[in-house]
Amino acid sequence: MVTLAVIPAICLHEYFHAQVALWCGDPTAAMRGHLTLNPLKQMGIISIIMFLFIGIAWGGVPVNPYNLTKRGRILTALAGPLMNFVLFVLAILIYPLLALFTPAPPLLISYVFVIGVYNLILFIFNMLPVPGLDGWNILSQFVDLRKTGSEIFKGAMVLLIFGMLMLYPYITKFAGRVMELPILLLGGGK
Repeated sequence: MVTLAVIPAICLHEYFHAQVALWCGDPTAAMRGHLTLNPLKQMGIISIIMFLFIGIAWGGVPVNPYNLTKRGRILTALAGPLMNFVLFVLAILIYPLLALFTPAPPLLISYVFVIGVYNLILFIFNMLPVPGLDGWNILSQFVDLRKTGSEIFKGAMVLLIFGMLMLYPYITKFAGRVMELPILLLGGGK
């Protein structure tokens, strides 16, 4: 169920980076075939294998920032995380309707819950101002980050990966609690 929630979420995230880059004037991702939801193109085989074995995945879309204005670079960087946020919002709206007001199958209710949890996690994670993530690309449009050396980049990435692994149970618990809020507010919780 997690696989069927996370892989499409990453593919949609990357697709919207590519689409918005094209709308803003950079055809690089489109010319390289990234206007697709194909996980092999958006994530690559190594990312898919890593996800299936250890639960860590990533995607990537080539963007040429020189083809984009500052506004275009910001919109392109925001596009992926905002898609995850939209999927989270849809899930948090649909989940209580299914859980409280319909005879929906429990598997479908659980799937919508998982979609919400993992898209909220992807949104938060990608908005972190850490090198290699969308939050860094957005922040770099407002603050000159070119002076940061490669050691800072490597250290930040190692710290981020270590921190995410250590905090993962707490992050998923937080996202699950957020998804449960509508049920509690509507009086369906304990």
